Amino acid sequence: MAKLVKETDGFIAKHINRKVSTRISTFLVKSRLDITPNEMTFLSFLTAVLSACFFLGRIPLLGGIMAQISSILDGCDGEIARLTNRTSKEGEILDAVLDRFADGLLIMSITILAYNIVSFPIMGGSLIITLGFLALMGSFSVSYSAAKGLNVGYEYKRRWAGRDIRLFVIMLAGISAEIFPLSLPLFLLILVILTFSETIYRIKETFNKNFDSP
Repeated sequence: MAKLVKETDGFIAKHINRKVSTRISTFLVKSRLDITPNEMTFLSFLTAVLSACFFLGRIPLLGGIMAQISSILDGCDGEIARLTNRTSKEGEILDAVLDRFADGLLIMSITILAYNIVSFPIMGGSLIITLGFLALMGSFSVSYSAAKGLNVGYEYKRRWAGRDIRLFVIMLAGISAEIFPLSLPLFLLILVILTFSETIYRIKETFNKNFDSP
């Protein structure tokens, strides 16, 4: 199982997700189901869509749980690909694109839920929309910076705002909102702080690396 774990895995991926996903992947490979890496990518995406539907349906607890399940399954496609020697550039692109769609749906669904149930004045609603927009922008910035880093042969370490941590925060948001709905804007703010601080850190790290130097 050691070869299934990436050195760049974030804290949640390393200590929680991989402990589950590697067992799922190993079981699927040994079984006769013959699930392909791309099929697992779609399954992870559909789980995220289901999570967003639960948030929009005002069932945040299930929304949060499904978000974390999607995060776990997101690791299975690559694991299955490595176990069966079916890694491909096409699969990597499909995974990256669907992950971005899933991230967008999840953040938008939480923002809409927060807007609908948090009884603030008009400015409060504007604040929630702003937080949701910033969380979405920050999430995409982290993912985009990672992709651009790979283009120049450098892979950023997942620190405090990798996708595993972002989806874990969304799970916590769902659990918390089931008990205290007013906490949703707080979790959007947490996503904003995590993603923007990570993006700024990566920009600083990029300039320190000085890729253009011989």
